Amino acid sequence: MSVNRVCFNCGSSSLVSDRSLGGKIVCSKCGSSSFKNKSSSFLKSKKFVFLAIAIAIFIIVI
Repeated sequence: MSVNRVCFNCGSSSLVSDRSLGGKIVCSKCGSSSFKNKSSSFLKSKKFVFLAIAIAIFIIVI
């Protein structure tokens, strides 16, 4: 099980190996077999947007 992958459908990171499918990795919540890598850049950009909004509000208040 890889830590840096998440389910493309539901976003869950709990993946299991399904024995009936020959060991194919599937999502334990929705059963999908399509995955994507977690992107830390999304979290960084989200933090940057909140920081920019906070600075803009601070400047407007002053």
